[in-house]
Amino acid sequence: MEEKEYVTLDFTACKYISDLYNQMQTKMVWEDWYGHNLDALWDILTGLPHYGSDFTIIRPLQYTNIPHNQNTTFDRYVDKICTVFNRAQHEGYLTVHIEYR
Repeated sequence: MEEKEYVTLDFTACKYISDLYNQMQTKMVWEDWYGHNLDALWDILTGLPHYGSDFTIIRPLQYTNIPHNQNTTFDRYVDKICTVFNRAQHEGYLTVHIEYR
């Protein structure tokens, strides 16, 4: 049986979409050439080499203080990232736990 690789992705301090992807790339040890978009995230979670098999995503219930008054847009983008992780979990590629703080 394969040993689980635990990764915590803490999105609470992120203010830009690039911050989200930089954190995932750092914690999941992505190659530099991997894309920073939702399609690339799906490809990473379902087959490209990365670190992690059991993920915890920490995020606020709702973002505030996002630059350029983009709180709702940013919150929806984080929802999309969580959806990609949940879909990969449903397909059997990983486990994910989402914590709201």
